Amino acid sequence: MSSGDKLDFAKGRGSDADVRALAWVMDTAEYPFYLGEIYHQFHDGFALGENYPDSYNNLVKQAFKDGRLRDAGCPNGMLGVGIAGL
Repeated sequence: MSSGDKLDFAKGRGSDADVRALAWVMDTAEYPFYLGEIYHQFHDGFALGENYPDSYNNLVKQAFKDGRLRDAGCPNGMLGVGIAGL
């Protein structure tokens, strides 16, 4: 690839800081995987104006519809809005 950041990997220890172009790899025996709530997937960024295109935001609906994401059984968000409309 001629543009973009090179992605490196490092062993995670839990509560690792965000580092640009670095992905923390966690040992699942020590840090088991827990499925997150669907409303946490494919959303806009948290910074003001950090809005992603609908083509990205709508990926969650397709992933839920075709079974790649499933309901984790968690409450539907702090405001009770959760995955309404999926």
